[in-house]
Amino acid sequence: MKKRLLFFIFLCLFTKVVGQNITLTGKVIDENQEVIPFANVCLMSAKDTTKILQGTSTDLSGDFTLKPLDKKAYILSVSFLGYKTTVSPLNLQATKKRLISKTIVLLPDVVALNEVVIGGKRSIQSIDKTAYTFSMDQMAKAGESRALVATLPNLHVDKASNGLKSINGKSVMILINGVKATDADLQLIPANKIKKVDYYDVPPIRYMNDAEIVINVHVKPLDTGWNGSFYGSVGQMYSGQSSALSFIKGNNKWTVGYSNHFNMKRRVLDLETGHYDYQVDGDHYQHDYSKKNKFWGYQHIADITYSRSVEDDYNFQVKGSYEWYKENDEANKEITVTNHQLLEKGKGILTDDIYTKSGVLDIYYSKKLNKDDELTFDLLGTYFGNDQETYSLQTGSHGFEDDLFLDNTKKSLIGEVVYEHKIGHAYLTGGYRGHFNFLSNEVRNSLASNKMAEDINTQKHYFYGEISGRAHAFMYRTSLAGTYDVNLGDEGFKHLTFTPMFMAGYSINPSQSVRLSYQSSTQMPGVQQMSSTRLLIMNDFYQSGNPLLENEHTQLWGLSHNYRGKLLSLKTYLYYQHKSNSLYSAYSNTVDGVLFQSANAAKDEELGANLDLDLTPWDFLRIGASVGATQYGFQPTQELSTYHYWSYPVSAYLSANYKNWSLEYYQKFGGTMLSGLYRTGIEKVSYVSLDYKYKKVNFGLICYFPFAKDQVNYETISSSVVSNQKFLHMRRKDHTFGISVSWYFNSGKRKASVEQKTYNNDSDKGVFKIK
Repeated sequence: MKKRLLFFIFLCLFTKVVGQNITLTGKVIDENQEVIPFANVCLMSAKDTTKILQGTSTDLSGDFTLKPLDKKAYILSVSFLGYKTTVSPLNLQATKKRLISKTIVLLPDVVALNEVVIGGKRSIQSIDKTAYTFSMDQMAKAGESRALVATLPNLHVDKASNGLKSINGKSVMILINGVKATDADLQLIPANKIKKVDYYDVPPIRYMNDAEIVINVHVKPLDTGWNGSFYGSVGQMYSGQSSALSFIKGNNKWTVGYSNHFNMKRRVLDLETGHYDYQVDGDHYQHDYSKKNKFWGYQHIADITYSRSVEDDYNFQVKGSYEWYKENDEANKEITVTNHQLLEKGKGILTDDIYTKSGVLDIYYSKKLNKDDELTFDLLGTYFGNDQETYSLQTGSHGFEDDLFLDNTKKSLIGEVVYEHKIGHAYLTGGYRGHFNFLSNEVRNSLASNKMAEDINTQKHYFYGEISGRAHAFMYRTSLAGTYDVNLGDEGFKHLTFTPMFMAGYSINPSQSVRLSYQSSTQMPGVQQMSSTRLLIMNDFYQSGNPLLENEHTQLWGLSHNYRGKLLSLKTYLYYQHKSNSLYSAYSNTVDGVLFQSANAAKDEELGANLDLDLTPWDFLRIGASVGATQYGFQPTQELSTYHYWSYPVSAYLSANYKNWSLEYYQKFGGTMLSGLYRTGIEKVSYVSLDYKYKKVNFGLICYFPFAKDQVNYETISSSVVSNQKFLHMRRKDHTFGISVSWYFNSGKRKASVEQKTYNNDSDKGVFKIK
């Protein structure tokens, strides 16, 4: 009797459990019947909608599955960036089905988020960025993430450097889930792992001094297992390779990387001709030279990273890297010196060898306090050790001989804390960053028989607060930052500068927006710019830093109009920039001769316009261009008049694809720009490349400067004490060829990745730049 009773109870329980084991499958699509991958799907209790019972996201086909479900009443919520959230009741109390299927249609939220489809890419315009998502077809064609990101307006993969670059030449920073990354890191990620890409044409406040464009790639949790990439290239003037390997297990990730680059010591010599016109003690000199130059060297970088990520809780990461490189410069000169119509010929020799070793350790930690608050800490230490040896010789009665030996160390410590809080549709950010530099110089040359010892200690304290958001079609971002620059020592300075920033925008329609902006920033002089060490350039001609330098303050006003259509994207930008205490190098007459010294200018301003264009008339063809016009106004001192100059930089890019083949052409059409006392030529970068892709391997052939010579001109303006013209022809780059091969792989199960909120670095190595 007991056995029968137990069997009856077990049968009832089994029947009840089986009856409640319901599976819900669904597909999420848009109004055009196109699937939406990575949409968020949440299942909530109908009695308590604050309680999320289950959650998932759609796959590449827009499909999702929720199981097992009970015979209860639920609320199903589906959301995705740029679409209106769909909330619908799901009553399973009376159902007899074991499998239920639903199709959810999401409608664009064009009023609140200004969403528009551009050639398969969905884009959302915010005040300082555009967020892009991609179609399955685009992901399949790209294969890896860098190739996919490079299809965005004003971006391309520069074949000359194998780096993600902007067509108009602006500096680009890559982030992966907020963590600073390299091109190799981006290539490790399959294209179908990208959720969205944030393209900041005005970087967030904590990155504002690090790059002009920030690309933040949001990635789905990566696969547990191994990931790797390799890139190798060899050409007539260089060779190099980069490789990376990562392994993910549980919440832990280990990554190692190594890269190198070798500049060949070629028989083809660069040519430089120059002219100096100056006076010393009432004597008028003309110094003309013709120089043949060789440049070669190597660079090695090794790094290792450990990270641990617990989703919706905390992220921890430690990264260490070590770099060692050597630069060699060798030049021979034919020199003519004219004084009072007396002509004397001579020869000159210059060798400049620099060996640098550096190490970086970065410790990062972020903690999710709750759903609206996050706290981040970052501590970074950098070390540079430099050995520089320069030998220069000039024959004749006006000749000289000089041996320069530099032995120095440059150390820096950077600490940052950031607090982020979400308030409705707005985001509040506050933080502090401290940057501490320590330089120890030991220099010996012909101007001092004994080593000259020098210590330079500087500090930069940066505190900031920022809020951004939108209200219907209006967008805004405003911040206030304070910078406290300190140069310790008897001749040092302490400057407190407030740097506010304000942006206001309006969405005219889903395809167009306008934006008005004002931003300001400061720049501390480099440590060697503040060094009192004197270097001998030529007889009676010296180069030195300036311990009395002050920090530079920049203010920038801008008005922009963005248009994003299906085939065409346009950005028009008008701006005015004013620099106080602009840093430049000035010539002056002293009792010892001519001194080439760092200085602060009385006025430095720019007024200009720029047009960026990206056209895709057909799927296989893409055309990009950037055209600018800038008027410079530069006043070295209050006693001199302002010098005005116009510049018209132009860049063009073309890419054509057919099956596994691709052809690319990039050209920067030179011109000149005003940089301090010099009208400086813009290098006419140019290349044509042909690539063939077989599965995950890409083979490339490239020709540098196929239609133009790599030539640059420099010339001082009329207000300079010394008249100097220089013509440089880098013959080693003309019509040179190179080949490359790249490969990547990935495999395993899903794993979350670290999302870092800060990025700090120190690029001031502390070496002399020999004039």
